[in-house]
Amino acid sequence: MDSFICINRLGVLAPVDDAGKEAMAKVGHGKQVLVTVKRPRNPYHHRKLFALLGIVLSNQEHYKDVDQLLAACKLATGHCDLVKTKHGVVGLPKSIAFHNLDQIAFAAFYDKAVLWVVEEVIPGLSARDLNAEVEAELRRFAA
Repeated sequence: MDSFICINRLGVLAPVDDAGKEAMAKVGHGKQVLVTVKRPRNPYHHRKLFALLGIVLSNQEHYKDVDQLLAACKLATGHCDLVKTKHGVVGLPKSIAFHNLDQIAFAAFYDKAVLWVVEEVIPGLSARDLNAEVEAELRRFAA
């Protein structure tokens, strides 16, 4: 079955575009379908994460680049697979690519990332101040 985006209108899911309407027409009136609820990723939220990482990178000395910081963030927030090796258990960071995380899962990851930053990477920084700086950075980038 095709994947398509719907909108919730008073408890009824309706396709948002012609491709979705065509896919639903193939199902037939009164027929059941299995629905998996996922919210499409918000590209702005993705940019927000990388603005956050850029700010953190420039305000600490432990991580050498954004890739290293992001990998550490994934491990610290539990966004990883744990693999047992002969040297012990190691964490392998998972992808945050758009097709791997819907918006609900990405928002949860982002919130955990903020907590990790303010509790462990830059202790004493408040989540409110960090988020304000991230939003300011995004506004500067958009200008």
